[in-house]
Amino acid sequence: MQRRATTRCAGWVRRLRALGGRLVGAARRAWQILHRWRRPIPVEILVADRARHRRLQRDLRLGLRRLERALGGSFPRDVAIVVQQVICTDRQLAGCYQLGLRPGGDGFALIRLALQVDGRWLETDELLAALAEQCIGLALHEGGGTGVLVPIELEPTGRSADGSVSALRPDPLAPAPGAATVRRIGPAA
Repeated sequence: MQRRATTRCAGWVRRLRALGGRLVGAARRAWQILHRWRRPIPVEILVADRARHRRLQRDLRLGLRRLERALGGSFPRDVAIVVQQVICTDRQLAGCYQLGLRPGGDGFALIRLALQVDGRWLETDELLAALAEQCIGLALHEGGGTGVLVPIELEPTGRSADGSVSALRPDPLAPAPGAATVRRIGPAA
């Protein structure tokens, strides 16, 4: 009799686990559908070349989705992005953001990205880096807390034989080129 009850309990446990798995799958699918329906962030790219416009639109939207995933709930909500040829202030910038208030008192942010700085065209990766900096800055600003910037600098150490700039300093513990090496002979002390 007890063996039959144990078998019934094990059967119910299996059924409940299967039902739980189906419920989790259904909840995941519902979340994905709702996630796709949310209002996309407006991105305006002021470029005449249609192929370049489409490529930038695709790359920026992909970068925005990744930033949203990385920043989670801290990602700025009421934001729009404008990509333009240059941003002219007292000096040319790769990007900036401006904060404003709507007539109802709600705040919004406008992220501006430049395609060219001081006559040099920015690569897509540089645009995405400027976008990331602006989104992170807005996330910290909207969070109301204080943020601390801990810089990690890569300073060029000079040009190599092929003319490229080496971004990393040489290992300070490595022997200098052309330095004499000391070899120990015999047992270690």
